[in-house]
Amino acid sequence: MRFSAIFKPTSLFSLKSSNATNSGAKSLFLPSPYAIKMAILNQAITVGGELKKLSSKKSQEFGYIRNAQIKYHIPETSYFCVNNSFVKILKPAREDSGFIQTVAFREYIHISNDIEIIFDVEGKEAEEFLKKYLFRINYFGKKGCFFQFVRYEENPSIPNVSEFDSEEFKPGIIEEYDDFASKANFENVDNFSSKTTKREKLILTLPLENIGSSKSFSCYKVI
Repeated sequence: MRFSAIFKPTSLFSLKSSNATNSGAKSLFLPSPYAIKMAILNQAITVGGELKKLSSKKSQEFGYIRNAQIKYHIPETSYFCVNNSFVKILKPAREDSGFIQTVAFREYIHISNDIEIIFDVEGKEAEEFLKKYLFRINYFGKKGCFFQFVRYEENPSIPNVSEFDSEEFKPGIIEEYDDFASKANFENVDNFSSKTTKREKLILTLPLENIGSSKSFSCYKVI
């Protein structure tokens, strides 16, 4: 079954790749499947009180989230303006306890239009479970990267962000995104667990082209 959720960006967006260092991190253009699923988990636990169900080893509810296939549609009139910034952050001190200040590179992106997040799910029960919490989400990625839920669509748009295929050339920007591993359980994504985090890598082609840049920003539009 397929449905989609429309979200409006209401602040600058920033989500660094899991491969980036803390001191130098470019941002992804879109919330990753991993970040979206973690946002759903957060709402299911904090609002729905579903921690006990989700944390059981054979949790059906956790399976609804993990097994959802996520795709994207970016409206043709969209622009992405990437601001290059140097910010002060805290990092653990090497020679003493506590933290010290240092400077880090970050990118913050202004997304001009709504984004459509498309879900392929196993059945009606999975759809109803996800819909119970998706509309409550108010940020993806870093705290402060706010999004406003707009509506659900029962007849989603055709995705225009595709998995990279070396045999089928498509113009655009190539980025690496994370998703839940197919055999992951709650402990593998729990920040407070000692278990190894299990992620799967997705190489996606975004239909974007650079239309202008300087030392402080780059601007992209949908091809």
